Amino acid sequence: MTTLDIPFPAAALTVLDVIRARRTVDIGLLRPDAVPREVVEAILEAGTWAPNHGRTEPWRFTVFTGAGRARLAEVFAQAYAAGSAPDRDSESALEAQRARAWRAPLWISLELHMPEKPKMPEWEEQAALACAAQNMWLAATAFGLVGKWVSGPVMVSPVAAQALGAPKLMGLLVLGYPAAERHAATRAPLADKVTWVE
Repeated sequence: MTTLDIPFPAAALTVLDVIRARRTVDIGLLRPDAVPREVVEAILEAGTWAPNHGRTEPWRFTVFTGAGRARLAEVFAQAYAAGSAPDRDSESALEAQRARAWRAPLWISLELHMPEKPKMPEWEEQAALACAAQNMWLAATAFGLVGKWVSGPVMVSPVAAQALGAPKLMGLLVLGYPAAERHAATRAPLADKVTWVE
C-alpha cells in the first residue's frame, strides 16, 4: 500500500498530487506566453503564507514580466560584468546575459530582508524564504506552470541584490507554461530515508 492509497481527505490528496507533480524544467522548455497577473498574485500570496519563526516575514519579491524584463536584463549584465568570469568585459558575453531575461515570461526574485537588529538567526530567515519559494512553486504547479529556481553567480550576486534594493538575493524563480508534456519523475523508496522509533 502506498501513501496515496490511504483514505485521506480530498484536499490533502490535492496537495500531495501537486507536490508530486512539481517539476524543474529548463528555461528553454517554457512557452513565451505571458502568465496572467491574477495568477502571479495568487502565487505570490502563497509565498507569504510560509512558516517563519517570530513572524518576521523576511521575504520580498520583485516580479519581472513583459517589458519589465528589460530591467532584469541590465541587472544580469551588470552582475556578470562585476564578476570574475574571464569574458566579463566582452560585449557579446554581456549581451548573452541580457538575452537570458527574455527566455522566460516570468521571473520572481527571492530577496532576504532582515531587520537591522535581527530577532532570528540568518539561517532561520533563509529557511523561511526557501519555504516561501516552495509555496510559490507549488502554487505555480497548481496553475499548470513549471520552471526552476536559478541561483547561479549572477542570480545571487551582491551587485544584482543592490540593483534590486535587496540586502541579500537567494536567486530567482523562473516560471512559465510548459512547451512539452511534463516528464515523469521518481524518488528513492521512503524506507531508505526514514528511521521509525515506536
